[in-house]
Amino acid sequence: MSEALVKDYMRQNVVTAEKSTTLRQLAELMAKNNTGSVVIAEGGKPVGIVTERDIVKAIGNGKGLDAKAEEIMSSKLYTVREDMPISGALSVMRTFNIRHLPVVDEKGYLKGIISIRDLARAIDDLLSGEYSD
Repeated sequence: MSEALVKDYMRQNVVTAEKSTTLRQLAELMAKNNTGSVVIAEGGKPVGIVTERDIVKAIGNGKGLDAKAEEIMSSKLYTVREDMPISGALSVMRTFNIRHLPVVDEKGYLKGIISIRDLARAIDDLLSGEYSD
């Protein structure tokens, strides 16, 4: 049996926004879509990510609700390919202490997102014998 791939567990409906999106709008997008992150994209490619942590940190550091995504986003963006094994995505998350990874194709275009919750589901499937290729 081969290892599960990122594409098997990623979510394809990624919440995205532009660099000019305000902190207030980002928080509203997260609440409306029940997600912990918004990928900042340009031309279909991810250029940053704003997470719940980023919003809390921004407000805690005195940023107003009108601050732009480009001011608070994590622009040192780590991504994974959709054909990467689940263990590779987990390794990236552990190494860089992150919980959300945009998933890209071979040309760098956004294809999905995988979170620590998705990886927990993959591990649970593996341990319970529910995953099969």
